[in-house]
Amino acid sequence: MSTSAHKTITCTPLPPRRETHRRTRAADQAWNARKRARARQARRQITFQLIAGAIAAALLLVIVIHALSGSTSAGHARSTTPSAAPATPTATPQVTSAPMTPVAKPPLEVTGDLPDDTTAPSVPEAAGTTTEVVPGTVAGREGGDVVTYRLEIEQGLPLNPEQTAQNIHAILNDPRGWGRNFTRTDGAADFRIVLASPHLVDSLCAPLATHGHSSCRNGTTVALNAMRWVEGADMWKQLNKTMTDYRIYMVNHEVGHFLGHGHLGCPSPGGPAPVMKQQSADGGNNSGCIPNGWITDYDRP
Repeated sequence: MSTSAHKTITCTPLPPRRETHRRTRAADQAWNARKRARARQARRQITFQLIAGAIAAALLLVIVIHALSGSTSAGHARSTTPSAAPATPTATPQVTSAPMTPVAKPPLEVTGDLPDDTTAPSVPEAAGTTTEVVPGTVAGREGGDVVTYRLEIEQGLPLNPEQTAQNIHAILNDPRGWGRNFTRTDGAADFRIVLASPHLVDSLCAPLATHGHSSCRNGTTVALNAMRWVEGADMWKQLNKTMTDYRIYMVNHEVGHFLGHGHLGCPSPGGPAPVMKQQSADGGNNSGCIPNGWITDYDRP
């Protein structure tokens, strides 16, 4: 019987499981802590970026608003500061007192009969109902507040537009007139003068009844009856007044209404009538006053 050799085997004991579990849990806790720290840092970064973006957007908005405000203020300053060359007015009627560029300056004082502007013997009751603006810009008198007006003449009337325009401009700017600088323009204006047939004048004056023989002021429109402009009024003829005298009255009386003046009576029989007295009656003696188309002291407030 043989004897076999015995080997000695040394077994190294495994570490206890509990220790392994403790190390794993500690590692997990550390990893989770680092994860939470990174998440907090990421959230802080995102929050910082959002705040920075909001601040930048707010600053940009302030800059844009400031720039727009500055541009608007500058534009307003330019629009209210007179320039050497005023802009050409638009065709839309509006109230304006912008200085106009003078292109012509006929004599302003009426010293005798105005040149006849009639090219035919009579005015029809109705014409084309379409008005045409007399072109051009003409400066008014020196001094006085600038008041702009536009002259329109109904098509189909027996009138010379250029001569009519010169006559009306001379009346308005005569030293005996309303004392304003009446500047004629073919664009936007403070008011317009329309020389028209009786039919169109009745339409322009409504609801005031002019019955085909009167003139009127309606808002910013001064409507002059072309039949009266050509034929005048009987009372003026009977009292040895000329067509020029009556036309001066027509213009100054109706423009006086635009300037805010109402009707007046005869303050002193035998003396000149105030221009704001109604003086177109075909007959009578003008309440004892001498027919007159110029402004009197009684007309002034």
